[in-house]
Amino acid sequence: MNHLIQFLHLPLRYHLIIGIFIRLILVLYSNYHDKYFDVAYTDVDYKVFTDAARHVVSGQSPYKRHTYRYSPLIAYLMIPNIIIAKEFGKIMFSLFDILVTIAIKALVKKQIASSNAENLSTFCSLFWLYNPLSIGISTRGNADSVPCFFIIISLLFLQTETVKGFTKYIFSGIFLGIAIHLRLYPLAFSFPMYLSLGNYKIKRSTRIVEGIWTLLPNIQQITLAFSCIATLFLLTYSMYIRYGYEFLFETYIYHLFRKDTRHNFSVFFYYSYLTMDQLSFDIIKTISQIFEVIILFVVSLTFGTDSKSLPFALFCQSVVLVAFNSVMTSQYFIWFLSLLPLVILNFRLARPKAIFLGIIWIAAQLAWLFYAYLLEFKCREVFILIWLKGVIFFCTNIYVLGQLIKSYNPSVGHVAFIDDKIKY
Repeated sequence: MNHLIQFLHLPLRYHLIIGIFIRLILVLYSNYHDKYFDVAYTDVDYKVFTDAARHVVSGQSPYKRHTYRYSPLIAYLMIPNIIIAKEFGKIMFSLFDILVTIAIKALVKKQIASSNAENLSTFCSLFWLYNPLSIGISTRGNADSVPCFFIIISLLFLQTETVKGFTKYIFSGIFLGIAIHLRLYPLAFSFPMYLSLGNYKIKRSTRIVEGIWTLLPNIQQITLAFSCIATLFLLTYSMYIRYGYEFLFETYIYHLFRKDTRHNFSVFFYYSYLTMDQLSFDIIKTISQIFEVIILFVVSLTFGTDSKSLPFALFCQSVVLVAFNSVMTSQYFIWFLSLLPLVILNFRLARPKAIFLGIIWIAAQLAWLFYAYLLEFKCREVFILIWLKGVIFFCTNIYVLGQLIKSYNPSVGHVAFIDDKIKY
């Protein structure tokens, strides 16, 4: 245990070197694994990215690659895969992992007022740096570390004085706009981020005129919203000019009606399988989305109006977005795992309770993966069993989120679930 404590207290630069080394080893190993094992290490999306980049290099649309349903920016970033080496993209996504680690440390360090701020912020960043899921997702060639980075950077500018004056709100809005362009889910984050810049003191005794005046946007909110919308519009419109309606449909519209009957943790898995050929209005998913929007709205009002609890608002929203999504794969988990280090110091959790929550969350995944393996590679008809595991996983996500909300205290900055010798 003493060796572990000493290791955790190493300066961040040493951890970053170790983190880079681990990722490079896995990137190299992926070639061997893909060659000799039935279950490939490389994500299927990585091959899609590479093929899309090949089309771009040849002067064609990235959407000529069937199933490419991302922003053309990802295909542009993957061009060195064609020109330099096929591992370039995995290394690039891994470097974004490292940048997320650095951004987490900088943001947490600015947020806490403590003599132990350096050690605490390093610990939080290590939660991401050595997280097996973040390591696996990026080294398998998934691009979700890129929007995660822009979200953290947007928060960093919004909540710190890294850049002073109104420029900070401009930069925050720009990075949020980029994140939304790359992935639609950060759009939900814009509302609590907007609310966090307001000053809402409405009580029963507040007059109607005063209440309305309080709700009017201030200059900070206008600056953030304008820079975000302008960035999103410029990026999206430029891609529309280049690739037309095909870009809009494949990148955004398709995901509103997407049905995935494979590699899908979602509670809607079996329902999507049974209604695969039905393109009519889906009342079940519509009702689910209405409930999801209501929950996101309530979370924004509950935690988003205070800048101290804003990161937790984004964390809760990302868990809800993932849990209620009709399509859920392992890569989606880093949507909230990248935000968890920002709030991990604010939980009043006994160590046994924290371990229990982690175990049941992982166990629910493993149970689903076991039956998915039987379906995918052993050709067993276990659709209902997979669906039942999906229901269990949905309930697990909601239960864990509920327990974290109950234990959350934005004024607390401590680590209650690690060894007493490194408790602050």
